[in-house]
Amino acid sequence: MEPILFLTLTSLIKRCSLLIFSPQDLTKPARELILYMVNKMVNKFRRTLTRKQAKVLEALKEFWQEHGYPPTIRELGRLVGIASPSAVLKHLRSLEKKGYLEREAGELQLPVSSFAFSRATRIPVVGLVPAGSPREVFDDLGETVDIPEWFLGRRQGQVFGLRVQGQSMIDAYINDGDLVLIEKTDKASPGELIVAQLEDGSITLKRLKIEADKILLVPENPEFATIEVKELRVVGRVVGLLRKY
Repeated sequence: MEPILFLTLTSLIKRCSLLIFSPQDLTKPARELILYMVNKMVNKFRRTLTRKQAKVLEALKEFWQEHGYPPTIRELGRLVGIASPSAVLKHLRSLEKKGYLEREAGELQLPVSSFAFSRATRIPVVGLVPAGSPREVFDDLGETVDIPEWFLGRRQGQVFGLRVQGQSMIDAYINDGDLVLIEKTDKASPGELIVAQLEDGSITLKRLKIEADKILLVPENPEFATIEVKELRVVGRVVGLLRKY
């Protein structure tokens, strides 16, 4: 319907202009200006969101800002009160058509312009974390790194950077030398990537797994052994990753 609307409005403006202006008044620049105004009006109409679409977009932005990654279709549905995943997907496709979402490598992404990248927060890089054999202490590197405020969201003041050393998490795309962003917390859920303190005071980066009465710190590399602990001491959980090429 939108192309038909465009043609109708364009045709209407042309016809109205013929009634308002005499033929000698309708110079080529004047006609171009009229068509430009019509196109601008049509584009604005095409980007207008319904109430439900606006709610979906706002929920998507808020979740992304708080967690640093997008929600699943079902999570987004729960946030906006839509039970049907297909209905959520339909709204996402409408947002894509209207330019509020972009497709990158087959996945929908929020455009860079959706976030305030001009403002950044400086966070400390407070230590060196092993993704291999546990290290005994955090090393004070005296470094800082600037992170966009949109990424930190409500976690501002609660995030620090840790430099990875080792190869035990390579299947989670965390390599030696990467900078992982850690949210300070003493709680974590099974499946999350965490920095944990072991009984001897050393620390390690692993994935948390709970099996029956066992607390397991699982590497993402089959060449490394799982660590079983009696008591879970969480230093923080991974919320982001920075890598230089």
